[in-house]
Amino acid sequence: MSWHLIQNAERRLAAETALLRPASGGDVRVALGYPNTYFVGMSNLGMQAVYAMLNGIPGVTCERFFLPDPEELREYRDCGRPLFTLESQRPVGDFDVVAFSVSYENDYPHLALMLDLAGLPLFSEERTADQPLVVVGGAITLLNPEPLADFVDLFALGEAEGLVGPLIEALRRDPRRDRRARLEALAQHSGFYVPSLYEPRYQDGRFAGLVATAGAPPRLEPCHQAPAAFQESLASSQILTPDTEFGRSGLVEVSRGCPYLCRFCTVGFSYPRVRWQPVDRLWRVVENLLESTDRVGLISASVGNHPQIDDLCQRLLDRGGSVSFSSLRADRLPDSLLEALVRGGAQTLTLAPEVGSDLLRRAINKRFTDDQYLDAARRVFRKGVRNLRMYSMVGLPEEEDEHVEALVELVRRTRRVQCDEGRSAGRITLSMGQFVPKPATPFQWEALASRKLVSARMKKVERALGGEGGVQVHAESPRWALLQGLLARGDRRFARAIASVFRDPSFRAWMQALEGEGIDVAREAFTPRDPAWPLPWGHLASPWSAELLLKDRARAARTASHPCPITSHPLP
Repeated sequence: MSWHLIQNAERRLAAETALLRPASGGDVRVALGYPNTYFVGMSNLGMQAVYAMLNGIPGVTCERFFLPDPEELREYRDCGRPLFTLESQRPVGDFDVVAFSVSYENDYPHLALMLDLAGLPLFSEERTADQPLVVVGGAITLLNPEPLADFVDLFALGEAEGLVGPLIEALRRDPRRDRRARLEALAQHSGFYVPSLYEPRYQDGRFAGLVATAGAPPRLEPCHQAPAAFQESLASSQILTPDTEFGRSGLVEVSRGCPYLCRFCTVGFSYPRVRWQPVDRLWRVVENLLESTDRVGLISASVGNHPQIDDLCQRLLDRGGSVSFSSLRADRLPDSLLEALVRGGAQTLTLAPEVGSDLLRRAINKRFTDDQYLDAARRVFRKGVRNLRMYSMVGLPEEEDEHVEALVELVRRTRRVQCDEGRSAGRITLSMGQFVPKPATPFQWEALASRKLVSARMKKVERALGGEGGVQVHAESPRWALLQGLLARGDRRFARAIASVFRDPSFRAWMQALEGEGIDVAREAFTPRDPAWPLPWGHLASPWSAELLLKDRARAARTASHPCPITSHPLP
């Protein structure tokens, strides 16, 4: 019965510590969804930031909804009740706007499932005038949102701070407009993308470009905040709950962008500049969080690079708070961070070597050496941390068998350092994932390494380290890496495949759906892309032009063939 669903919602609300609650009433009602479970969604600072922005606008009521947990999903299906929001248990379809914050390609089928559970048509062309607008924002809008394009009325491209206000203003300006007229008006604003105003073209079974219809901008500019504007709006947790990855930690974004241009990573190439929050502004937000929790998580692509990180950590320690960090680099690991972690009771730390070879690391522009990594590990263990998680990739461009063997040796050397520092009772956990070429990076044209090759190399590492005491190895499935790679660089045909599999997205179902849509998996995933051929995301402006990305890709190949000295400094 649906009363179990209501009980679960009320239980979650009762366990939350809310620094903000939506106002009742209002002339614009927004249902804000995250296409994964409550546990995952409430661990995402971006969603909490948008929730605060919307509820901070007078007259706007924003409520949350999530992908039901497996037991909840069965109940939704059994009782036939439409998906509802957490705060008021009102059906999602009753709101004016249904907005999603989407960060990962693997969540695309979840978005389709949530629309279906809400009783809304999956495809935007099938929705009527009295149904809500479906809006999507989040990290994927800076990369390639095209696989979702046929589901979405409006994409908010870029950073939410510059888009939320204009969206609400446009919706209020003429509420009597029909859906098409409203979308055409929104399309004229910078940062908004109405996919129905563009027609895809195909040639010989592959994507050949988008054609803008009358009145549609031919090239779309994402919204990025200038440094001053960024410092005026600081993303932080608005709701604390124990049911997240970070427990009851309050999260604070200390910077945006990344000074390191790692060629496999989207962050450095998606944002035009690195912006740091001033320490005094950060501290005001941290002090507010410390009234409700003694745990603070600092969020950034490179926390250790913040120019005032020592000061911020010392203030936290002086107040008796504990701190965690979203990411740490082996070459940017000041003692202040380590001391703050240990004082907070941290027993496990993650340091990603990415690969086990200095040469291959240089080719992907990860600018530190094995020796620097081992020195960081030694300092970590010496400070009192027992366990170390290592993350690495397999299947990178320029990778050879010798690089995989070097990874094995780096793990062994790290274990020896752990034992030398008196932490032999601890463990080393190596997690291996497959490299997936992503849009907006120098590797966006690369082929995905074959499942056979990746499986063989991962098994080689597992066998070599299987007898090492204190070492555990976890390997990602190459099947799911293949799907991620297809969705990351897919075109609009993928929406039909998603619509076929969202209720049961098994690997076999995916392959059948893709074949049914005429999508050649071998060509889409395992064949290098011609730089002269249109890309599905080519109409979206990027801080880096295709020409610059190609030059950087060529630089990576030269580096792999002709090694040069490695420095620990980021590119300018």
